[in-house]
Amino acid sequence: MAPAELAAAARERELSEWRAANRFCGRCGTAMRPHASPGERAFVCPACGYAAYPKIVPAVIVLVTKGDRVLLQRNSHYRTANWSLVAGFVDPGENFEEAVRREVREEAAIEVKDIRYVASQTWPFPSNIMVGFRAEHAGGELTPDGEEVLESGWFGRDDLPPIPGKGSIARQMIDAWRRREI
Repeated sequence: MAPAELAAAARERELSEWRAANRFCGRCGTAMRPHASPGERAFVCPACGYAAYPKIVPAVIVLVTKGDRVLLQRNSHYRTANWSLVAGFVDPGENFEEAVRREVREEAAIEVKDIRYVASQTWPFPSNIMVGFRAEHAGGELTPDGEEVLESGWFGRDDLPPIPGKGSIARQMIDAWRRREI
C-alpha cells in the first residue's frame, strides 16, 4: 500500500475497534451515543455522562548500535523467521526514554545511552503507535531473555539476517541505518 492508503486503513481499523469496544458504557453499562457535536469524536453515556474517546497505546521501538553493528533479535511471537529491533509497550508512568531503557534491559540485558527520536508509525493492532528511537550500547553483555527473545546478535550492514518487510517502521529504521542516515 502507498503510505497514504496505509494511514487511512490504519485509522479506520483503529476507529472500528474503538466503536466496537465502546457500544456500552464502561462505568454503568448503558448503551452509548455519539457525542452531540458532530466534530467531536466521542461516545457519551446518556445515563452517567461518561465520555469515551479513542485510545492510543504507545509502544517504543529502538535501533541499538555498538560501533558499526546493529542489535537484532528473533522473538518467539514472530510468525516468520525475521529478526527485528527491540520493541515494547510504554508502561504507565513511563516516558518514552525510560521505556526504551527498560525494554532493552529486559529483552537484551544491556544498557543504552544517547537515546534519540527517529520517527513514528501508526500500528493498528488494534490502536498502537510505534515511536522509534536510536540508541548506543552503553554496557553489559548481550543476553536474550530466552522467553520472548530467542536469539540476539550484533550484525553489520552487509551481514543482516532476514529482516521485516518494507512498510514497517523497523524496516525503515534498519534501511536508514544501512544508508548511514541515522
